[in-house]
Amino acid sequence: MAHQPNGWLGQLPPDIKAKAFIRRDLYGSYCNNVIPLASQLRLAVLSITLLPIKLLACLLCVLSFYLVVVFGNTLFREPFKTKYMAFWGKFWTRALLYCLGFWSISWVYVNPDGSSSLKPPSGLKERRFGGYVSNHCSWIDIVLYMSRLFPSFVAKKEVSTLPLIGPISKAMQCMFVDREARLAALGDKGEGGGQGTSQLVRDRMLRKFKDTSTELPMLLFPEGTTTNNLYVMPFKRGAFIAGVPVQPLVLKYDTSGRFSPTWDSMPGHFHIFLVLTELSFRVTCYVLPLYEPSEAEKADPALYADNVRQMMVKYSKIPACEDTYADKLAFFKYIMDRMRQDGLHGSRAPETCGAADVAGEAPSKVEVEARAAADGMRQRR
Repeated sequence: MAHQPNGWLGQLPPDIKAKAFIRRDLYGSYCNNVIPLASQLRLAVLSITLLPIKLLACLLCVLSFYLVVVFGNTLFREPFKTKYMAFWGKFWTRALLYCLGFWSISWVYVNPDGSSSLKPPSGLKERRFGGYVSNHCSWIDIVLYMSRLFPSFVAKKEVSTLPLIGPISKAMQCMFVDREARLAALGDKGEGGGQGTSQLVRDRMLRKFKDTSTELPMLLFPEGTTTNNLYVMPFKRGAFIAGVPVQPLVLKYDTSGRFSPTWDSMPGHFHIFLVLTELSFRVTCYVLPLYEPSEAEKADPALYADNVRQMMVKYSKIPACEDTYADKLAFFKYIMDRMRQDGLHGSRAPETCGAADVAGEAPSKVEVEARAAADGMRQRR
């Protein structure tokens, strides 16, 4: 059953566009909903019984895959190494999904006439395309796609140095982007300085489509942020500037339970905690027909992006919306302003950090989510 926001986020002003970000589960956005006592007791019991078991099992899966990666890097060379990494990557990420509670994962193949089948269509493996594109709902999306497709992703440079995750991401041939260095280059050299992420993605997609590369295909999330899986946001052009065919995918999580696995307006540590205290989840992954761009779409990446989005809306039945990442930041700023006005129910408002707040600019996503979640927890008490 769907839950409606029942805290102070339940009534948003008309100028705040957040229908793609509002959580409709028991906990609500930023844990703002008032939770029944029985649900609080259930959460407390599961946090000391189920959570430690799931956490230990998940850590064992990640550690096992890490050891597989170390072993493969030591003994194998290309092209066998990529096949080795993909095989064991799919195995251990599927095991990880079981440990997280994703026992029901359906892969549905959609035909151009709208019919669908659980059986892959003939010629699927022979499809030539530059990369995958998908809607984006959660950090779990990455694990889901790894368990079946084992694609490559765009990641921040810092990810490459993380314990366990760093070597795994390198085994996936992720494209690491140093955003700060690129922005500095742009500032020093002007608009033409540096090589943007879109250009790097374009070059990689062209290599893959021309079949001159043994690299893993890239999977891109053109919405640029996560949603509550109830809408599809406008697409950015970066995944489409190469002008080559793309393979559209659509994820549909079952969000009707107590807790939605979508990660839209909740701090990461809260979300992981709640994932580990739920017994099971269900998700359906739709593989749509290959999209081959027209000459007009090749010349206009924005048109190409919008038409792929409309195709995904048509086949998935998830409606489109015009909420943007800027709307999401405005939503965060509204939360901070409302918290200051309410004064945390009589206590002093949270302190602001840095010049951004003083100047009236939107604070960072992490800062807003942490403060909003803390306020939500205080309200329930």
